[in-house]
Amino acid sequence: MTAQLLSLPMQFKQFLEICPIGIFIIDAEGHPYYANRKALDILGKGVLSSATIDQLNVIYQSYQVETNQFYPITDNPLIKALQGESTTIEDMEIHQGGQIIPLEFSAVPIYDDQGKIIFAIATFQDISDRRRQDKKQEQLRQELMRKNQGLQQENQSLKAMIERQKAELAQLKGQYSSQ
Repeated sequence: MTAQLLSLPMQFKQFLEICPIGIFIIDAEGHPYYANRKALDILGKGVLSSATIDQLNVIYQSYQVETNQFYPITDNPLIKALQGESTTIEDMEIHQGGQIIPLEFSAVPIYDDQGKIIFAIATFQDISDRRRQDKKQEQLRQELMRKNQGLQQENQSLKAMIERQKAELAQLKGQYSSQ
């Protein structure tokens, strides 16, 4: 932690530490500045203040979802925040300790009194449970679609059978009425 963060009131630092989401701050040059406990849990590493912005993907093992490709640096919300853009993504995952942790990741710029960007702050959370629920919902949706298609086919078969029976009945009526 730098002197600026150390000068923050102790209560404020305690607020950041107990947040149930990861908080990660980089300075205007892209060097890691602060990470709360939840961020450390998710990332598996502490703040490496000597790291540069282009090293963060490798250091913290951030990948594009379901690929073995590092997250594109140009799409990284922290980079965008340093350019003045607020962004939220859900296509990043952290590979750490044999685990793959999908993230919802947001970042915003922090400005000084003159309007100059001095920090970018990211908040992120593990969305593994949400992904599992989404997968279950998709499986259920697919199953319902298959069943619906089966019912539609059965309905068509029944309609065809009814039409055949109507035709047979009409034919029988025609035979009896001609007698």
